[in-house]
Amino acid sequence: MTRPLHVLVVDDSPEDAATYERYLRGWPEWELSFTLASLGEEGAGQLRGTPPDLILLDYQLPDMTGVEFLLEVRPECAVIILTGVGDEEIAVQAMRAGAQDYLVKGRLSADSLRRAAQTALNTFALSRALTRAQAQQTELLGSITDGVLQLRDDLTVLNLNPAAQHLLGTHGDLRGESLLTLSWLDGTPLPGLLRSGQRGNAEVLTPQGTSLHARVYPGEQSLTVYLYDDSARREVQARERAHTRQLNALYGAAATLNAARTREDVQRAAAGAAPDLLGRDALLLLPGEPPPGALPDDARRWLAAGAQEGLQAGHWSGAPLVHDGQALGTLFLLGEGPEAPGAPTPLTATFTQLLLTALLRATLLEREQQDRQTLEERVRARTAALERSNRDLEQFAHVASHDLKEPLRTIGSFTQLLQSRYAAQLDPRAQRYMGIIVDGAHRMSTLIDDVLAISRLHARPSPPTRTDLNGLVQEVLRQLEVLLSDTRGEVSVGALPTLTVNATQFTQLFLNLIGNALKFHRPGVPPRVQLSAQQEGSTWRFTVQDNGIGVPTEYAERVFVIFQRLQTRDQYSGNGIGLALCRRIVEGRGGHIWIDTPDGPGTRLHFTVPVAPPRLDPEQPVFTPPVPVVEADRRPG
Repeated sequence: MTRPLHVLVVDDSPEDAATYERYLRGWPEWELSFTLASLGEEGAGQLRGTPPDLILLDYQLPDMTGVEFLLEVRPECAVIILTGVGDEEIAVQAMRAGAQDYLVKGRLSADSLRRAAQTALNTFALSRALTRAQAQQTELLGSITDGVLQLRDDLTVLNLNPAAQHLLGTHGDLRGESLLTLSWLDGTPLPGLLRSGQRGNAEVLTPQGTSLHARVYPGEQSLTVYLYDDSARREVQARERAHTRQLNALYGAAATLNAARTREDVQRAAAGAAPDLLGRDALLLLPGEPPPGALPDDARRWLAAGAQEGLQAGHWSGAPLVHDGQALGTLFLLGEGPEAPGAPTPLTATFTQLLLTALLRATLLEREQQDRQTLEERVRARTAALERSNRDLEQFAHVASHDLKEPLRTIGSFTQLLQSRYAAQLDPRAQRYMGIIVDGAHRMSTLIDDVLAISRLHARPSPPTRTDLNGLVQEVLRQLEVLLSDTRGEVSVGALPTLTVNATQFTQLFLNLIGNALKFHRPGVPPRVQLSAQQEGSTWRFTVQDNGIGVPTEYAERVFVIFQRLQTRDQYSGNGIGLALCRRIVEGRGGHIWIDTPDGPGTRLHFTVPVAPPRLDPEQPVFTPPVPVVEADRRPG
């Protein structure tokens, strides 16, 4: 949206005037109208009609200079002086005469003229606004109730308003006299501030007891002093300072008491905080402590009588600190305090409550520390007993496995000897019985080995190491070469990470998982096993998928219970321990193992392993309670 702009061009060169008009015509912000004058007198006549918004004034006119035009006419609009020669002295004269800008014709362009015109218009508008504001300020100062004085550098009073006369307590007119005729000002900081000629503030107390606040503002040839009655504010400030000191002291006392951890700390904090906070000495007696010699005799008698209620007596006061009927201490305040006898201040009551809270907290902390020490002693004793029990169990497992396997080896050896030497003398039924005996001895030996493997997980494991699982799984596959050959199975392994694990346990883990996938294949269908790993945040998820007989959904959780099988031993060998062993290895490493149902035939088993190994207390024994045997259908081992 364009605005009207009336431009008066005072220039004796028609070509220059036409150039100014052409430069400004393309200005989109304004709707321009032009008036031309070739002489200064003619331009002055134009101003007597409708005044323009902007004058483009040639410095060198036939009848006068541009500066003379400004001094004579005093136009009430923005003015830009244009000259053919750049001269700094001319520019200074033009600005002092009232021009807003000065341009050289030879350097003029449409952009520079427009910028100069916009700046001149803005500057003139601001100047007029300032003039109006100064007029309003003068009127306002005449009506305000605060005192205003105007002084010369020698402190002679040029002017003052009635409020200043009233505040200074003068009955005559001080105009033309020195302000220091008021002799009582000699004892205040105001005369020194006035003589310095610097801006500043001074507090002045009049003979009538009025507190005055003086503000001094230096000008070019005078000093302006503002006075106002500051008595009420100073009284409020004094009260606020006192309250602030008390509040800071209260905050400090609360912080100190909050940090106290023992009842002795509370005693020291009470003695240290009371003088600043209450202006009195504090004495905190704990239950069972004898009263000190500084305690007055009547205070001792009050204490000996039971001190059930607070008491104010002379220069001391006492208050029992009780919580839920339990006496935590007794507070004595000694010396003269601000409170009247029998009427303690809210600050004293707050301080007493802070002490009660701190004593209660310290008492609870001391009890908690005692209980913790007792508990730690019990834990250490039970931990030692548990370690001894674990060592005994581990030793028993080794001894029992050796002692149990020895008669089994004897039974198996002699039964095989009977078969080899006396088979021809035995009928088929006797031979079948001896085969059952040999097979049972072999399965019992395998079961003992599996139970021993489970028991070893209860013992403290060997320290984990950084292990490349790719190499570990390749070693597992070499151990399974016979099973792979017998089943014509194939195992594909994706890229596996390097993790900090117990290599022996993870070898058992992959032996059981891959071995189960190969063993439980469908008749006539060679097993195909896929092992893969994928990182999910701070955890690696491993997946073992096969095309075998699968696990029904209702048994997906129970397959991890020890000694549980889904098939008979005639169909698939095993003792139902393998997956239980896998669960304990994975959970011992901080992970989770489960089975879900794949889209096609077979089984898909997942287990997770956190990147960071769990942090175990090296002094804490590793113990996993035995899983109860669930009577159910037999399941794979």
